[in-house]
Amino acid sequence: MKRLNLRASVLALAATGCAAIVFPQTASAEQVDDDTTLLERVVVTTPLRRESSLAGSTSSVTVIDAKEIEQSAAPDLPSLLRAHTGVSIVSYGGQGAAANIHMRGMSASQTLVLINGVRASAATTGTASIFNIPLSAIERIEVAKGAHSAQYGADAMGGVVNIITRQGGPCADGRDACASVTTGITHPWGGYVSGSAQGRTSNGMDYSVGGSILGTRGYDFTTPLAWDHEPGDEGFLQGSLNLSLSKDFDWGRLYADGLFAAGRSQYDSAYPFDNEVDASTFAGKLGAQILHADDWTSTVEASSGLDYSTNFRKGVAGGTKYDTQRHGIFASTEKGFQTGSVAHILAGGIEAYREHVDSTIDYAVTSRTLAAVFSQYSLEYEALRVDSGIRYDHNEQFGGATTYNVGASYDVLADLVLRASFATGFRAPTFNELYYPGFSNPNLKPEKSRSYEVGLNWQASAGTSLDLAFYQTWVTDAIASFAPSYTPENVARARITGFEAALAHQFSEEWSGKTTLDIRQPLNQDTGNYLPYRDLFKATAELNYSPTEALNLSARLLYGAARYADAANTGKLADYVTVDFTALYSLDSQSQLKLSVENVFDEQYLTAADGVPPYSQGYLAPGRTIGLSFTRNF
Repeated sequence: MKRLNLRASVLALAATGCAAIVFPQTASAEQVDDDTTLLERVVVTTPLRRESSLAGSTSSVTVIDAKEIEQSAAPDLPSLLRAHTGVSIVSYGGQGAAANIHMRGMSASQTLVLINGVRASAATTGTASIFNIPLSAIERIEVAKGAHSAQYGADAMGGVVNIITRQGGPCADGRDACASVTTGITHPWGGYVSGSAQGRTSNGMDYSVGGSILGTRGYDFTTPLAWDHEPGDEGFLQGSLNLSLSKDFDWGRLYADGLFAAGRSQYDSAYPFDNEVDASTFAGKLGAQILHADDWTSTVEASSGLDYSTNFRKGVAGGTKYDTQRHGIFASTEKGFQTGSVAHILAGGIEAYREHVDSTIDYAVTSRTLAAVFSQYSLEYEALRVDSGIRYDHNEQFGGATTYNVGASYDVLADLVLRASFATGFRAPTFNELYYPGFSNPNLKPEKSRSYEVGLNWQASAGTSLDLAFYQTWVTDAIASFAPSYTPENVARARITGFEAALAHQFSEEWSGKTTLDIRQPLNQDTGNYLPYRDLFKATAELNYSPTEALNLSARLLYGAARYADAANTGKLADYVTVDFTALYSLDSQSQLKLSVENVFDEQYLTAADGVPPYSQGYLAPGRTIGLSFTRNF
């Protein structure tokens, strides 16, 4: 698996990396009168690294909530994210296979993945093992598009994907404790069982605990003529545990979150090279929020992120280990105050973490320390909101980098919000780029970016919303490598221009729908060619039908246009159309059946190439995938 990740990153380096666009998810709304629609206030934490209103966000944000996850036909996280605007997924097989997130045309290592705010990427590749994060553990996902290095530092050039696991507290029906168990079968043949419990103890501690086991026989990930093809199906077996604890006090709040997942994946590789991987993912934090006053709080957190993998082949001696650790501390303070009719928020803090690599590969350097200081200022005056931030990062290898952002949103009408933002970003070179034997350069500088976005959100009525966004990003000092040495260098420049649109409409109490459009031009400015594996055009259409309270039917059509598969633009991966279907039926107030079919018409297409133009060989997308599950709530 890590071998595939490294191989994919070498291909991506030969092309360079970059960015694109998106918009916020529509919140539920209430009609106050004929002219005004009151939006339900949705709070997000990812864009500013503190609580803020989704409706007033100065940059594009999408929230994937528990209801959307439940209604989705996706069997795993990469499939769930694939249909959303601004997000591209490059996968090397089905469940359990390596998969990377490319946001707004940027590379996977230029997209920051968090689990409960904790960095989840491996220090070696700079990418996260998203295949090893189970859907059953996720409560919601916040996707902040565009550069957010002023909040998070390195790697947040294309955007931030924050995966938030199930949180504790009283149950939806007001009870102090509740639980849920789900079991199901899938085709290709497999099965899973998951369970969770949440509540509040007698002394006021909120808790949530969950676990899951899943397995699938899988399918043959590669086409017969792919260079590393091995006949037979590639299976996946995974187990996971997640935990959340928190307690409020007069002085503030204590909290802890953790997710651990371990899986064994099979993948194609020519004999005698490794073709299986044992992967372990952990992200956890322990924190305290101190309430100095009603308008002044401070936060202190300690966190750990682990990405362990061991590649091997049964019956062949040896194997390759890539274990990375990241331990960090974070401290911030936030103060609000009022001057006349203007509300202000000042925030600042420090962050530091240590990265370490333990591998059978002989890296020249195995540890490094990174530290940062940052500040933010926001104001709200009547219909105007302004957010700004600046951050300085110091990296033990290459020195310092300063990034900043400024954005504004304005309520032109009660239901129409305009927004605009500008941000700079950077990406620190990974351990592979700096120190991997034979394919590295210890003198690399960080990649840098600058980007802007303009957009609008219009809640035309209680049941109709429109979100539009246009963005452009420039990348300099992009890291690229070329044959025959494939030694990475800071030589490439790129420009990504994009447009995104989302229209949602409630036709009646039973019928609703949504359509999205994602257009992107990711160009290598040095060659004039398109960056490989970036979506150039993507569109979706969704329809939802709920004839009764017990039954919900949904269908989604996704069209993906052809994408270039190499830096020279000599070949393309073919375009594709997929249709997904989901049916949810409540047997009673505590029991539910779910039937899901992903790729109903069994569309066959490649997700990544393997070979030479016209790229008819490589990694196959999953065909028709069927799931049937039963959930019981207690």
